Amino acid sequence: MDEIDLIILKKLLENSRLTYRELAEMTNMSMSAIHKRIKNLIDEGNINAFIARPSRIALKYLDVLIFGTSTAKSMDDVMKELGQHENTYTIAIAGGKFLYIAAYLRDITELQDFAGYVSRTAHISEPTIGIMNIPYLTLPEPLTSIDYKILKTLNRDSRKPIIDIADEVGLSAKTVRKRLDRMIENKLATFTIEWTPISAHNFITFLHIYLKEDANLNSTINYINQKYSKNIVYSISYSNIPNYFLMVSWAKSSTESQRIQEELQTEGFKDVLPRVAFHGNHYDCWVDQLLRSK
Repeated sequence: MDEIDLIILKKLLENSRLTYRELAEMTNMSMSAIHKRIKNLIDEGNINAFIARPSRIALKYLDVLIFGTSTAKSMDDVMKELGQHENTYTIAIAGGKFLYIAAYLRDITELQDFAGYVSRTAHISEPTIGIMNIPYLTLPEPLTSIDYKILKTLNRDSRKPIIDIADEVGLSAKTVRKRLDRMIENKLATFTIEWTPISAHNFITFLHIYLKEDANLNSTINYINQKYSKNIVYSISYSNIPNYFLMVSWAKSSTESQRIQEELQTEGFKDVLPRVAFHGNHYDCWVDQLLRSK
């Protein structure tokens, strides 16, 4: 994996239905080269699946991240049990038995019970709970039965050609394209990838960045995203944790990863706490199960 692969992965995380031509134009490469790179990313286990789901806007669910140090004896047992919960969609383990549990909650009323369950199961005495920021948008129209049929066939194969979708759902290609365009335009669906780039040749680090009180969070994130664009995978802020964001970085070596951390320490932040990722898994959650029931 190299810097070009990272660009491709970042674009596919944002929209896994981008065509080879679109990706080629974004990277100034040929379509055949992009096709080969995506195939290699799949073969090497960096991309596990191309995912389609109803979005947070469409279903009004919460995207939360619970993290903290676990005192459990077996991380494998903890991951196995947490992964069976219908809210869990991703779990990552970092150094020092530090766990990240990402989950979709139907609404805020599920938060207390789920957080308590995670704390008990993962043996995290003081978990931090982050509720992901989401822009307010007026829902123009809910997902229809046709939309659900389309998303169902795309759930774990979101790059499926429109003609194949049309055959599976019994609609014209024109209708399928129109419905997909509408879902994308109104942010009613999420098209992404299951990305697990944790291997001997990839150094993934979760960087917890705490800002000083007078810092502007949005402008700081934009600055960091631009300055470290060759290494940053994504940055996430949380509506309930002020002056804080989580930055996920990629590096080709431990030396490069250390350099990024040292540079961040000079940026004038209140604190930067790195956690090197060791393992991660993705899970079916209630949103995926909802699609299969439609």
